[in-house]
Amino acid sequence: MSITVLARNPGPTIQATQVRTPPDVNLDVTIFTGVVECVFKGNAAGIARDTLSFNIQDPNEEEADLSVDIFSFFGASGTVSLASIAHDGPVNDALWAVDATSVGLTNLDRGSGKANLQVTASLAVRGSNGIVLRTSYTVFARTFSGAITVFLPPPGG
Repeated sequence: MSITVLARNPGPTIQATQVRTPPDVNLDVTIFTGVVECVFKGNAAGIARDTLSFNIQDPNEEEADLSVDIFSFFGASGTVSLASIAHDGPVNDALWAVDATSVGLTNLDRGSGKANLQVTASLAVRGSNGIVLRTSYTVFARTFSGAITVFLPPPGG
């Protein structure tokens, strides 16, 4: 069973291009940030562990997942951190944790050459009153230059 995502709230997206001389390839590093809302509760039997998975949103389209050209993708790395934890009642020997984080491609479509960028985090909570409500993330994606395009709003708007 996996943890249900209630909302994805993307933060600023930053893009940096590394220009190289031929025959090297020009590369982009795109940095995605944001907060994911969820409800993951502990249990009385010890440490509850489960997986939170979500796709990175397209920074240019509010409701769409980011679509990446698989042949221009060089890899990604990221972190997930606890952003909001709670307890609903008495807590003894409390624990809230992110045990591991990975970033990779999902929904690969070799016909179109596109895929989505997915973040997976292993969470843990100890105690029946412990709850994880939000996590924050930072993801670094490396692609050929121009494979991910971020349209920035004009200054002041």
